[in-house]
Amino acid sequence: MTRTTKNKTLILAGVLLLTATVAQAGGRCFNAQIPQTMVLPDGSTHAPGLLRICKDRTISPASSLHRSDVEGRSIGMFLGAPRHVEMPVDEGRAQFVFKRTIDDKLVLLGYAVNLSNETTFFDMSRSTDARVANGDSIPDLNGDAEAVVLIAGR
Repeated sequence: MTRTTKNKTLILAGVLLLTATVAQAGGRCFNAQIPQTMVLPDGSTHAPGLLRICKDRTISPASSLHRSDVEGRSIGMFLGAPRHVEMPVDEGRAQFVFKRTIDDKLVLLGYAVNLSNETTFFDMSRSTDARVANGDSIPDLNGDAEAVVLIAGR
């Protein structure tokens, strides 16, 4: 093998490794225009606007980290528990799932994406449950049982 061939092989191996690292870390982001005040899993409240959620990395088979921003401002990282669900979601798209509160805010419960012809819902409501257990103040979720809102993302 010539020196040029070895260098090309090393460069190709480096690119493949970098690509695999980016894919493993996630890098898959979804955006949705949210028309009402939204409450994210950390309890932060935000004006209507563009919500972006990116799957950052898988921690275990039962948990993954997702980073988010609203209108381009970084909000933070949230845990999501992947669950297979029967929900039609087009490849490359997402369905953001919210619960509407009595005071007309949208509380993010998670989002669903189509992965390998199966729909996976990343449940972020565990953060809300943990805040309730710690006595933290969160919006009232005891509103109308029909008040689940789906917003398509891309």
